Amino acid sequence: MADSKINEIKNLLSIKSSTKQFVFRQTQALFRDFKMVLRNLETELNPLISEEAPHVEVKYSDKGDFEAHLKFSGDTLVLMMHTNVFDFDQSHHIHKTKYVQDDPMREFCGLIQIYNFLSDSIKYNRENDIGYLIGRVFINKDSHFFIDGKRPLSFLFSDIEKNIITPETMRQIIEESMLFCLNFDLMAPPVDAISYISVDQKNMMGHSSGMPTAKRLGFTMEREQDNIVT
Repeated sequence: MADSKINEIKNLLSIKSSTKQFVFRQTQALFRDFKMVLRNLETELNPLISEEAPHVEVKYSDKGDFEAHLKFSGDTLVLMMHTNVFDFDQSHHIHKTKYVQDDPMREFCGLIQIYNFLSDSIKYNRENDIGYLIGRVFINKDSHFFIDGKRPLSFLFSDIEKNIITPETMRQIIEESMLFCLNFDLMAPPVDAISYISVDQKNMMGHSSGMPTAKRLGFTMEREQDNIVT
């Protein structure tokens, strides 16, 4: 009995845990490639807009091993790599694919999350401001991936069997994310939502250049169920 348990542990460590470690290292390498895409977009876009929009800035910022920013005018894309590797509930569509059924180790994925923040939220360190999740990029050991989140990303990249992460697909993901941000405008909150403020809120406005802000509702972000694919 003891030997059978040890063998089971050995097999799980040799196959499952080893696969997860590989997925982590691979996701980290691919995250560095995403950073290069962001950096290249900064280099490419600034000369294109310098004459017509000299005050519009595109700026890449490396925030360490697991975070990177691309600021473009009033919007900032924030890419964050999770340090863990994920599986999915048995009801998830990934388990229904022949691709995963043929090799269950393909279901384990690293995660890169793409958020939209207002640039001022980061500039003025408005700690209560809320970023908006655009998409979650799940990448497996074969460099296959799928995205859940906002359309069109969730529509374009829903099939883990067909989608392979490459510099070209990374570029497409970032471009679609930027277009989503640029077409997703900051809405003024209803007047009833700001008809009074506390002294603490007044002090916060003085120190951080404004009330806590998020794009859709002004002060509070809501998940838009009709555009989320899970």
